[in-house]
Amino acid sequence: MRCRAIRFVVAALFIGCGGFSLEEVPSAPIAFLSQEQGSISDLEEFARAVQLVGPDDRDREGRPTRATIALLVVPTGAVRPVPDAGPGHYPLDWSSDGLRLLVGRRGKHLLELLEWNRLTGAWDRVTPRFSLGTAAFGSGPIRFAWVEFAGRGSDPATRPIVVRVDNAGSDPLPGSAGGRDPDVSSDGRHVVFIQPHPRKGREDRILLAELGGEEPRPIARGGQPRFSHDGQWIVFVTRRRGNADVWMMRWDGTAKRPVVTSGFDDEFPALSPDGRFVVYASVREREVSQLYMTRLEDGVEVQITHRGQSGRPVW
Repeated sequence: MRCRAIRFVVAALFIGCGGFSLEEVPSAPIAFLSQEQGSISDLEEFARAVQLVGPDDRDREGRPTRATIALLVVPTGAVRPVPDAGPGHYPLDWSSDGLRLLVGRRGKHLLELLEWNRLTGAWDRVTPRFSLGTAAFGSGPIRFAWVEFAGRGSDPATRPIVVRVDNAGSDPLPGSAGGRDPDVSSDGRHVVFIQPHPRKGREDRILLAELGGEEPRPIARGGQPRFSHDGQWIVFVTRRRGNADVWMMRWDGTAKRPVVTSGFDDEFPALSPDGRFVVYASVREREVSQLYMTRLEDGVEVQITHRGQSGRPVW
């Protein structure tokens, strides 16, 4: 059961599918990668820009790509750019209080990790070291998780996920060699991440590690795992039915269920602060990437961006 969002300049209503009101949706902003001048010819460029691992932020002609970070407040439909964020900046995670946005700024092959304060507008560097991919905030005792660059020529399969525990420094997460896409639970005691499957050709494994616990254990197959704000659920994508669908499971890997099976590739899911909605990116009509949102209680879906190209939402 699906409907499309119709955005009015003043009115704040979703039309159809049972009267889906914008007032139901949390006002916490969704940070996403935006390319305003979107068109069919821009999709290939945008697809390259969305990927964190790539040669650089330039198109085939050597021009900088146009994608940058924007903020969307769903109840009002307001969209505005993140000040001083330019091409090559990526939204990675929000702090638990929703005030600090973790941002990756890409150089050649690497990410410099920064945080932007939504209240003050200040930018600060999170770590003096570079990351090879996504990173995540934690509320403690794990404050931060990322994949650290170990030097040129190092084997990606041996690079572990690094965690910062309170203010005691940074240490590799045991059993995380070759891991990527880490996320930290709200209690700061668990890290979820993906690792290549030991059997070639199989879908990546999603693993869960506990601070001070034993080796990480597999809890699902898929990718892009993200905790809910209360730490009780994980959303992820999997290709069990051919396309990349959005699924949910409890934090321990139980109660798995599909939540978005659109028939298209849906990616980068993120749960709303109240846990009632999931946002994700999808390429559908006219080969344009846009953001969609599904209400979990009944599966009603709405499109929430309509201009240019949009991807990599963080809520």
